[in-house]
Amino acid sequence: MACILLIDTDERFIETLSAKIRALGHQVDAARTMARGLELAGTDGCDVVFLNPVLPDGDGMDALPMLIEAPSYPEVIIVTDTGNPDQAEQAIKMGAWDYVERPAF
Repeated sequence: MACILLIDTDERFIETLSAKIRALGHQVDAARTMARGLELAGTDGCDVVFLNPVLPDGDGMDALPMLIEAPSYPEVIIVTDTGNPDQAEQAIKMGAWDYVERPAF
């Protein structure tokens, strides 16, 4: 069983993805701010992080290096509302596993 951390402000996205992940037998934690996401990543030992770069308390891209260096060394996937090729390239160079556009729910 993997632990998945969602750092996002979109309640519908969190609820939908959480339900799908739990149905596959995995644990899900969610944070709506960068600060809370970093706290959970540091204490809960997550395996994968889905990170929205637009958060109320800062730019999620600034959190990317800290998330990658969390104790469990999670894979980080950037999930964005609008694809930005320059930001995607930057994220991959910074160590993100992938950069994807948010699916429409």
